[in-house]
Amino acid sequence: MNKQKIADFFDKCAPWWDDDMIRNEDLITIILDNCQISAGKDVLDVACGTGVLFPDYLQRNVASVTGIDISPEMAKIAAGKFPEVQVVCGDVEETEFDKQFDCIMVYNAFPHFPDPKKLIERLAQLVKPGGRLSIAHGMSRDALTSHHSGRASDVSIDLLHEEELAAILTPWFDVDVIISNDRMYQVCGIRRAELAPELAELKALLQYMVSHNDAHAQELAELADQMRQLGERDIYASIMDAVADFDVGNARLSNVLEEME
Repeated sequence: MNKQKIADFFDKCAPWWDDDMIRNEDLITIILDNCQISAGKDVLDVACGTGVLFPDYLQRNVASVTGIDISPEMAKIAAGKFPEVQVVCGDVEETEFDKQFDCIMVYNAFPHFPDPKKLIERLAQLVKPGGRLSIAHGMSRDALTSHHSGRASDVSIDLLHEEELAAILTPWFDVDVIISNDRMYQVCGIRRAELAPELAELKALLQYMVSHNDAHAQELAELADQMRQLGERDIYASIMDAVADFDVGNARLSNVLEEME
């Protein structure tokens, strides 16, 4: 899926986008509440379009709203409607910002990003520790698939299963909202704090030791097999028992690493 093709598609849609917009106020309220959009927050709206959610953010007295959209025409309309909002025309995966954000919202836009993992990795860099990322749609996955099956099929991919998306968020976020029903879709998580430099260095050392433990266990198993081939079956069994204990201990260390994520 070509990004320039996506921008061109939405440039053509921009003039009539607001006229065709259907808002479900109840669902929007739920989505914003789950992302904890509230007073004093700095909000980034990714693929903001013509600024559909800008008035909702402003009504909640957020500290600032920044919108970004890859379509020049969409961004121009959004900036014209909301001069109090900073609107950037660009690719969020490539654009540099001068700050991190308390809340990042990707609303009704996620399938138009060809590489979901790359997008999430980039957004994780833009969320403050303790901040929130929300991927949301005001319709079900099945309804969205049907909606995109026509002329938007060349500029969209299928919306990921909610559990698959939650798994992509997990390396950076504690996912606490997973909703997928016949009305809406939302996956939302809290950005975990980065490890202190000293702790990160010790974690890297632990990762190194765990990986080398795996290699040593394999070497021991190969040595034991050579003993078996020489007829030393008792020694083979003793070594393999030790390797099994070794593997159990290393698995526990691997769990420790996961807890440090």
